[in-house]
Amino acid sequence: MSLITLRGLASGAVRKVRRRAVLENKSMNRFIVDLIEKDVLGKNEGKPQEYNDLDDLIGTMNEADVRNIEKSVSKQRNIDRELWK
Repeated sequence: MSLITLRGLASGAVRKVRRRAVLENKSMNRFIVDLIEKDVLGKNEGKPQEYNDLDDLIGTMNEADVRNIEKSVSKQRNIDRELWK
């Protein structure tokens, strides 16, 4: 097994890695190894991808934000019957 040392990693990146590792109930080392294996070695090919990019928004929106988002998304929910014939 090889050892890698990372230097010059921004403190914000370290915080995000630590937070994501905690969310996935993993050590930072296990999280980083899994990340490298998935992204560099393609070990998740063919598996559904889990997205966490909006996790930081959870609990931060007020009612007006929610109404605005739902209003803009509602336009995308209309079914074009002509496309489904």
